[in-house]
Amino acid sequence: MSECNRFWAIVRRRCAAAVTGTLLSGAALGAVTASGQQLTIDSLPLANAYGNGVHGFFAGAYDRAYEDLSTVIEAGSTDPRAWYFRGLAALHLGRSDEAEADFAEGARRESETGGAWPVARSLERVQGSARLQLERHRTRARVAMLQRRREAEQRRYSDIEEMQPEVLRRRRPEGPLTAPPAGEDNPFEERRPPTRAPEPAPAPEPLPPGEAPAAPPAQLELEPDAETPTKAKPALPAEKDEDPFK
Repeated sequence: MSECNRFWAIVRRRCAAAVTGTLLSGAALGAVTASGQQLTIDSLPLANAYGNGVHGFFAGAYDRAYEDLSTVIEAGSTDPRAWYFRGLAALHLGRSDEAEADFAEGARRESETGGAWPVARSLERVQGSARLQLERHRTRARVAMLQRRREAEQRRYSDIEEMQPEVLRRRRPEGPLTAPPAGEDNPFEERRPPTRAPEPAPAPEPLPPGEAPAAPPAQLELEPDAETPTKAKPALPAEKDEDPFK
């Protein structure tokens, strides 16, 4: 009975390993599709090798995991998780320098792809000091990427400012500005009907020959009026003589 139980336990472990490898391969394959890479016959073995390496790492087979993940990296994979898990395997094997190099390379590739791979979900089971060491590299890579983008924007803005005087100089007319001709219509001026010139007055008719022009009537000179005699003032009555009989 014990032999039978041992047999079924081995079968269950192998089935679980196969299922885990299939799931990891499917996740890697989905990440390849999300990143815009074309699925070819060469990408399937890479996904399988990556899944085997991750499964070997979680199973404690760090040597086998390191070899499988190295095969994936050497084959030209761009998945940053391959560097992360190979660095974790190297860290467990005591190769701290190789682990640091793999963490830095994986973080650089992750920051350049802009989150095209489900890195956080793949690293959920990785905890402790190894996870802290890996996260430090991820943070540094993100900060460095932000700085590079900011510097690129500043350079682009500086180039635009330097080009503005040249663009304005090209748009400026070469010669001096001249007024338009007098006869040229101004499209912005209100159109008015043309004014007519006043007609000239008719010339006087000439007189027939032999007739002299009539002389204007003579003006009568009025003599000044004779001085009108002034009325004599009435004489004052003479003073009455004294009545001698009074």
